[in-house]
Amino acid sequence: MYLHTLKLWNFRKYGIIGESFESAEPGLTVQFNKGVNVLVGENDSGKTTIIDAIRYILRTQSLEYIQIDEKDFHQDKDKLRTNELKIECTFKGFDDKEAGHFLEWLGFESISNEKHDYILKVWLYARNKDNSIYQYVRAGIDSEGSYLEGDARELLRVVYLKPLRDALSEMTHGNKSRLAQILKSHSVFKKEKNADGQEQQHELELSYNKLKEEIDSFFDPNKDKKGKKVTNAINDLLGKDFLLDKDNRRAGINLTGSELIDILRQLDLILEDNKSGLGSLNLLCIAAELLLFNETKPGLKLTLIEELEAHLHPQYQLRLIDFINKKEDFGQFILTTHSTTLASKIKLENLIVCKDKMIYPMGHAYTQLEESDYKFLERFLDATKANLFFAKGVIIVEGDAENLLIPTIAKLINRPLHKYGVSIVNVGSTAFKRYAKIFLRKDNLDFQMQVSIISDLDIRSLEFYTEENTPEITLIQPLNIHQFEGITTDVDFNKMPNFFESKTEFENYISAYKTVKRFPPNNIQTRLVTAFESIKKTTLTTEIIQSLRIKRRISKESEWKDDRIKIFLPEKWTLEYDIACSNLFRQIDQAILVSNIEKSNSSQSINEDTFKETKKEIESKYNGIELSPKISYDIFKPLSKGTISKASTSQYLAEILETENEEDQKITKILNSDPYLKYLCDAIYHVTEPKLEAHE
Repeated sequence: MYLHTLKLWNFRKYGIIGESFESAEPGLTVQFNKGVNVLVGENDSGKTTIIDAIRYILRTQSLEYIQIDEKDFHQDKDKLRTNELKIECTFKGFDDKEAGHFLEWLGFESISNEKHDYILKVWLYARNKDNSIYQYVRAGIDSEGSYLEGDARELLRVVYLKPLRDALSEMTHGNKSRLAQILKSHSVFKKEKNADGQEQQHELELSYNKLKEEIDSFFDPNKDKKGKKVTNAINDLLGKDFLLDKDNRRAGINLTGSELIDILRQLDLILEDNKSGLGSLNLLCIAAELLLFNETKPGLKLTLIEELEAHLHPQYQLRLIDFINKKEDFGQFILTTHSTTLASKIKLENLIVCKDKMIYPMGHAYTQLEESDYKFLERFLDATKANLFFAKGVIIVEGDAENLLIPTIAKLINRPLHKYGVSIVNVGSTAFKRYAKIFLRKDNLDFQMQVSIISDLDIRSLEFYTEENTPEITLIQPLNIHQFEGITTDVDFNKMPNFFESKTEFENYISAYKTVKRFPPNNIQTRLVTAFESIKKTTLTTEIIQSLRIKRRISKESEWKDDRIKIFLPEKWTLEYDIACSNLFRQIDQAILVSNIEKSNSSQSINEDTFKETKKEIESKYNGIELSPKISYDIFKPLSKGTISKASTSQYLAEILETENEEDQKITKILNSDPYLKYLCDAIYHVTEPKLEAHE
């Protein structure tokens, strides 16, 4: 059996949908997987509320005291608290043995014409009346149900590991020892019965009592043992100096307790002789809690863990989550985490994103991700990219240059990303579609997340072709696409670019977008290449390039119809090229110059003098010269050819922009007015609550 659904009415931040409590829909419904479920999201997004709701209704193995209080009742928009709340859990997946414990309350759910499944609904109802809170737990298939009591109630208790728990006190001796409670429930400590049906002493009790006799004898004042000196000395003080006359009581030193629970309360769980750190103690705590699940224990196997990463090194986190994923025998887990390390290693199918007053399961039934997207993201969703699950807004970029430069631009236009809770996700390629589709839903829920995709237009400038002496391209028109489709339908021609610069580029496209592993033996590849070569080549002009840019922009933007997810493209080519076309062309040229100095002489440190000298050199270089397309291309050429690092250039450019902006806000004014930089600013405004005065 497992927890299938949780529903909340008027519990904390989740109210109701409807006017009347009796007929209202729940304010929150969560469906859980049979195995691992991980709740992720920013602070105050509802993760703890979900965990607490389950604890309140099912109670915990540690027998902690749990009671509804007035702040558990929902507070409406007028700051008035409701006087009724309800928590409902639905359980499924029963085998016949498990179902036997709950026969009085079970119902049936039809799976097919011939097959039915057991279903158990349990709910907690609470009412706040005259400053007193009344609550009860019932179960059943109708709205009335009946009280859930006795063994059935006990079989629903969950294991709960709270955040920042005091693992040391829970795993050490004492009357409140959690370790003692766990061990007492283990089959190893079950007492056997004799032929008369009477419980026999446990073997641990027999051994302990022998030890007790020896220790008690050591301190017995009537025995000839060294310990009697201590006992007699204490009694001399009591008799002569402390107790009243005629008070004949005598002190004794004994090993206390003789029953099994007394023995278990004296045990400590340790990992090493010296004191262990908090992380090790937490691992011990988790291992002990899961001890009971090693057995075929009747009832619910559900473990709630808040902030699994608490006190755990990232490698311990990964080992633990890998263990939980593999061990089906340990039942169901519902975890919460703030750890991007963990969020990146959990399968998307097992993630539930909590945001504001909504939850967003990331399983295939809920998102527009394809099966191949899930496989891709499981391989490449690392800790830096998993930031998107915890952010209020996301900027998706294709490379290190944007990743390094965007935060500085945001700061300069007074939209620092950290202030707005915006994360940059650097996907390192054009695979941004897979990441952005995480936010597109089949269930029509609004993810309430603004997403900006910053991509390149990737239409080269005429200067590139002129310099390379290859000013001819093959333009692809709709008529040409029909020509290719007449040869084969085993290639996705819908993604065909507007033009190809060479036959090799066309062949690479065919290889990348064919929908079969191998073409049938009809010379398909050769026929496609022949058809391509038959198309008349076109000599490039500025007008043609501009036309291609317009088509490419329309094509890319048309792929994103969701108002919250928008793609932002440069006017011409790439981020760096468009900056070279803008009024920041001097600054990017200086950054390239500094990067070249760093590359040419690794022993030379880049310091304030380096920036001063290179700035003078750039000012002299462009003194009296007006910016032209040829100059912009020459600036960009080292980055285009890869002789200078784009990442290094962006890092130095960010530093130059911040420095130059300190005195007169010159850079801020350029950023907000230059048409070549507008798309970067717009992308930032989109995820940081855009305002009307943005471009004034």
